[in-house]
Amino acid sequence: MEQESETERADASTSPLLIVDLDGTVREPLSGNKFIQRPRDQRIIDGAEGAIAYFAATGWKIVGVTNQAGVASGKKSLQSCIKEQQYTLDLLPEIDEIYFCPDFEGRKCFCVTRTEVDNYSKHPKSGKFRKPNPGMLILAIERHSPNKVLMIGDRPEDKEAAQAAGIKFQQAENWRRTYGDAS
Repeated sequence: MEQESETERADASTSPLLIVDLDGTVREPLSGNKFIQRPRDQRIIDGAEGAIAYFAATGWKIVGVTNQAGVASGKKSLQSCIKEQQYTLDLLPEIDEIYFCPDFEGRKCFCVTRTEVDNYSKHPKSGKFRKPNPGMLILAIERHSPNKVLMIGDRPEDKEAAQAAGIKFQQAENWRRTYGDAS
Protein backbone atom coordinates (compact mmCIF):
# COMPACT_ATOMS: atom_id res chain seq x y z
CA MET A 1 0.00 0.00 0.00
CA GLU A 2 2.70 2.43 -1.01
CA GLN A 3 0.45 4.48 -3.26
CA GLU A 4 -2.71 6.06 -2.02
CA SER A 5 -5.51 4.03 -3.58
CA GLU A 6 -9.15 4.84 -4.24
CA THR A 7 -10.21 3.13 -1.01
CA GLU A 8 -7.48 4.73 1.12
CA ARG A 9 -8.67 8.26 0.42
CA ALA A 10 -11.26 9.20 2.98
CA ASP A 11 -13.99 11.52 1.81
CA ALA A 12 -13.39 15.14 2.75
CA SER A 13 -17.15 15.58 3.19
CA THR A 14 -18.92 14.88 6.41
CA SER A 15 -21.92 13.11 4.94
CA PRO A 16 -23.66 10.50 7.08
CA LEU A 17 -22.48 6.89 6.85
CA LEU A 18 -24.75 3.86 6.66
CA ILE A 19 -22.97 0.61 7.57
CA VAL A 20 -24.91 -2.46 6.51
CA ASP A 21 -24.22 -6.03 7.46
CA LEU A 22 -24.60 -8.15 4.35
CA ASP A 23 -25.59 -11.78 5.00
CA GLY A 24 -29.14 -11.94 6.36
CA THR A 25 -29.53 -8.16 6.17
CA VAL A 26 -29.07 -7.32 2.50
CA ARG A 27 -28.40 -10.62 0.72
CA GLU A 28 -29.06 -14.33 1.07
CA PRO A 29 -28.01 -17.47 -0.82
CA LEU A 30 -29.90 -17.97 -4.06
CA SER A 31 -29.30 -21.72 -3.70
CA GLY A 32 -31.17 -21.94 -0.40
CA ASN A 33 -28.00 -23.08 1.38
CA LYS A 34 -27.13 -21.60 4.77
CA PHE A 35 -24.21 -19.61 3.30
CA ILE A 36 -23.33 -18.21 -0.11
CA GLN A 37 -21.33 -20.94 -1.85
CA ARG A 38 -20.17 -19.15 -5.03
CA PRO A 39 -19.92 -15.45 -5.92
CA ARG A 40 -23.21 -15.44 -7.88
CA ASP A 41 -25.07 -17.61 -5.34
CA GLN A 42 -26.82 -14.58 -3.89
CA ARG A 43 -29.98 -12.57 -4.16
CA ILE A 44 -31.02 -9.31 -2.57
CA ILE A 45 -33.50 -9.72 0.28
CA ASP A 46 -36.88 -8.11 -0.37
CA GLY A 47 -36.91 -4.51 0.84
CA ALA A 48 -33.12 -4.15 1.06
CA GLU A 49 -32.65 -2.61 -2.39
CA GLY A 50 -35.34 0.01 -1.72
CA ALA A 51 -33.95 0.81 1.73
CA ILE A 52 -30.44 1.26 0.34
CA ALA A 53 -31.78 3.43 -2.49
CA TYR A 54 -33.66 5.58 0.03
CA PHE A 55 -30.52 6.24 2.10
CA ALA A 56 -28.39 6.87 -1.00
CA ALA A 57 -30.97 9.37 -2.34
CA THR A 58 -30.91 11.25 0.96
CA GLY A 59 -27.13 11.72 0.88
CA TRP A 60 -25.80 8.81 2.92
CA LYS A 61 -22.54 7.08 1.98
CA ILE A 62 -23.12 3.33 2.21
CA VAL A 63 -20.60 0.59 3.04
CA GLY A 64 -21.03 -3.10 3.77
CA VAL A 65 -19.39 -5.17 6.51
CA THR A 66 -19.35 -8.94 6.74
CA ASN A 67 -17.68 -11.76 8.62
CA GLN A 68 -16.59 -14.38 6.09
CA ALA A 69 -15.53 -17.41 8.13
CA GLY A 70 -16.09 -19.62 5.07
CA VAL A 71 -12.59 -18.63 3.99
CA ALA A 72 -10.98 -19.71 7.28
CA SER A 73 -13.02 -22.93 7.38
CA GLY A 74 -11.98 -23.84 3.82
CA LYS A 75 -15.47 -23.60 2.29
CA LYS A 76 -14.39 -20.85 -0.12
CA SER A 77 -11.15 -19.26 -1.26
CA LEU A 78 -10.12 -15.70 -0.52
CA GLN A 79 -10.37 -14.92 -4.25
CA SER A 80 -13.90 -16.35 -4.44
CA CYS A 81 -14.87 -14.28 -1.39
CA ILE A 82 -13.52 -11.11 -3.05
CA LYS A 83 -15.53 -11.90 -6.21
CA GLU A 84 -18.61 -12.47 -4.03
CA GLN A 85 -18.28 -8.96 -2.57
CA GLN A 86 -17.71 -7.45 -6.02
CA TYR A 87 -20.86 -9.16 -7.30
CA THR A 88 -22.80 -7.68 -4.38
CA LEU A 89 -21.47 -4.26 -5.43
CA ASP A 90 -22.75 -4.96 -8.96
CA LEU A 91 -26.19 -5.90 -7.61
CA LEU A 92 -26.33 -2.86 -5.32
CA PRO A 93 -24.41 0.00 -6.98
CA GLU A 94 -25.28 2.42 -4.15
CA ILE A 95 -22.88 0.51 -1.86
CA ASP A 96 -19.43 2.08 -2.28
CA GLU A 97 -17.27 -0.59 -0.68
CA ILE A 98 -17.38 -3.73 1.43
CA TYR A 99 -15.16 -4.61 4.38
CA PHE A 100 -14.83 -8.29 5.19
CA CYS A 101 -13.04 -10.33 7.83
CA PRO A 102 -12.12 -13.82 6.58
CA ASP A 103 -10.62 -15.30 9.76
CA PHE A 104 -11.95 -16.44 13.13
CA GLU A 105 -9.38 -14.39 15.08
CA GLY A 106 -10.38 -11.07 13.50
CA ARG A 107 -6.83 -10.26 12.40
CA LYS A 108 -7.53 -9.87 8.69
CA CYS A 109 -9.66 -7.26 6.96
CA PHE A 110 -10.03 -6.48 3.28
CA CYS A 111 -11.85 -3.57 1.68
CA VAL A 112 -13.34 -4.37 -1.72
CA THR A 113 -14.48 -1.84 -4.30
CA ARG A 114 -15.52 -2.50 -7.88
CA THR A 115 -11.90 -2.15 -9.02
CA GLU A 116 -9.63 -2.60 -5.99
CA VAL A 117 -8.93 -4.75 -2.97
CA ASP A 118 -7.04 -3.25 -0.05
CA ASN A 119 -5.61 -5.31 2.80
CA TYR A 120 -5.94 -3.70 6.24
CA SER A 121 -4.60 -6.67 8.18
CA LYS A 122 -1.69 -4.60 9.53
CA HIS A 123 -4.03 -1.85 10.79
CA PRO A 124 -3.95 -1.15 14.56
CA LYS A 125 -7.44 -2.72 14.85
CA SER A 126 -6.07 -6.09 13.66
CA GLY A 127 -7.39 -8.72 16.07
CA LYS A 128 -10.65 -6.75 16.45
CA PHE A 129 -12.09 -6.96 12.92
CA ARG A 130 -14.48 -9.89 13.34
CA LYS A 131 -17.89 -8.88 14.64
CA PRO A 132 -18.97 -8.58 17.46
CA ASN A 133 -15.72 -6.63 17.74
CA PRO A 134 -16.00 -3.15 16.21
CA GLY A 135 -12.82 -3.11 14.08
CA MET A 136 -14.43 -3.08 10.62
CA LEU A 137 -16.91 -0.41 11.70
CA ILE A 138 -14.22 1.78 13.25
CA LEU A 139 -12.06 1.43 10.13
CA ALA A 140 -14.95 2.59 7.92
CA ILE A 141 -15.68 5.50 10.27
CA GLU A 142 -12.00 6.55 10.35
CA ARG A 143 -11.79 6.47 6.57
CA HIS A 144 -14.96 8.48 5.90
CA SER A 145 -15.22 10.94 8.82
CA PRO A 146 -19.02 10.98 8.81
CA ASN A 147 -21.18 13.47 10.69
CA LYS A 148 -23.42 10.60 11.85
CA VAL A 149 -23.41 6.82 11.55
CA LEU A 150 -26.07 4.12 11.56
CA MET A 151 -25.48 0.36 11.46
CA ILE A 152 -28.04 -2.10 10.14
CA GLY A 153 -27.83 -5.79 11.00
CA ASP A 154 -29.78 -8.94 11.70
CA ARG A 155 -27.74 -10.72 14.36
CA PRO A 156 -26.75 -10.04 17.97
CA GLU A 157 -23.07 -9.67 16.97
CA ASP A 158 -24.03 -6.82 14.60
CA LYS A 159 -25.73 -4.94 17.44
CA GLU A 160 -22.82 -5.67 19.78
CA ALA A 161 -20.32 -4.34 17.21
CA ALA A 162 -22.37 -1.15 16.79
CA GLN A 163 -22.56 -0.67 20.56
CA ALA A 164 -18.80 -1.27 20.92
CA ALA A 165 -18.17 1.32 18.17
CA GLY A 166 -20.51 3.78 19.91
CA ILE A 167 -22.95 4.08 16.99
CA LYS A 168 -26.70 3.71 16.54
CA PHE A 169 -28.12 0.38 15.44
CA GLN A 170 -31.32 -0.64 13.67
CA GLN A 171 -32.61 -4.18 13.23
CA ALA A 172 -32.57 -5.29 9.58
CA GLU A 173 -36.17 -6.45 9.36
CA ASN A 174 -37.48 -3.13 10.71
CA TRP A 175 -35.14 -1.18 8.40
CA ARG A 176 -36.27 -3.09 5.30
CA ARG A 177 -39.93 -2.73 6.27
CA THR A 178 -39.62 0.99 7.07
CA TYR A 179 -37.50 2.11 4.11
CA GLY A 180 -37.78 -0.75 1.61
CA ASP A 181 -40.69 0.68 -0.30
CA ALA A 182 -39.78 4.33 0.19
CA SER A 183 -37.47 4.63 -2.83
